Amino acid sequence: METKQVKQSQQRHVLTQAIEAKVHRLDMDALVRLAADLKVPVPAATARTQRSKSTPAAHPGGPTERVLVGKGIGRVIPAAEGTRRLDQISVEDESTDWAESELVGAGEIVERLGVARGTLDNWRKGNKVIALRKGLRNYVYPLRQFERLGPIGGLERLASMFSSHEEAWEWLVTPNRMTDGKAPIDELRAGNIEPVVKAAEGALDYA
Repeated sequence: METKQVKQSQQRHVLTQAIEAKVHRLDMDALVRLAADLKVPVPAATARTQRSKSTPAAHPGGPTERVLVGKGIGRVIPAAEGTRRLDQISVEDESTDWAESELVGAGEIVERLGVARGTLDNWRKGNKVIALRKGLRNYVYPLRQFERLGPIGGLERLASMFSSHEEAWEWLVTPNRMTDGKAPIDELRAGNIEPVVKAAEGALDYA
């Protein structure tokens, strides 16, 4: 069940980014039309501006000026085709700002730590490490969560508190007033496990 939720969270993130990128490229006319199609309220000032732009100017004694009309948003495509196109334009960024950590694959992790691949898999399944999905079957691991011989202490308690590893890692790398303005992951690295656990509990209480 957790794997399905993580997969859906990852897919939702990719689709949201692609859709946001598409929307950012639309001009105001297209945005207003899209808002109308989605039944999203449009600010009155914007609506008046768009109506005034679409109303042909009257010329005394002459015919009404012709107004050019665009092609609109185009044909509606099937969901499968839409997903395929989104995959083509989506770019996987392994160093997003929120992650703030180098991400590496399983092969490099086991080589750096000198552990078996099965050990890393057991850590992942036991929530002892943060594993971020890459595609359908692969994972990448933030290096910031490891010490010389393995994962830092406290990750197992923290990871199990969040709905996904992506959500847990985002919280861990974000400076928190409950951890004196430091990123919780840095406090874990310093061995301050209990304050970080309490900070997470407090954050989730208000979520």
